[in-house]
Amino acid sequence: MTATNQGVKTNSARRSHSTDKGARVRFRFSDVFLPSPEDLLSTPSSDPETEGVIVDFSDSGLKRHAFAVVELENGQRMVVPVNKLACVAPGKS
Repeated sequence: MTATNQGVKTNSARRSHSTDKGARVRFRFSDVFLPSPEDLLSTPSSDPETEGVIVDFSDSGLKRHAFAVVELENGQRMVVPVNKLACVAPGKS
């Protein structure tokens, strides 16, 4: 099922809030576009998901904000498709 948020279709089962710079998000390591899984600094085998803060966006052809640049607590940055992000409610992590 999809919902429209400011003209952008989003997967309502995965994303319940809009994603903006500064938003805290959660995603699966398997959904990371860059760096490749072989280049990740660390991927805890016990937790296939992680969270971070959106610091920027990247386009894909004519599609604006197709990817988010997410910074983890350790400073590592990852590029993740926006439709694979789940917003984390304030105060939860």
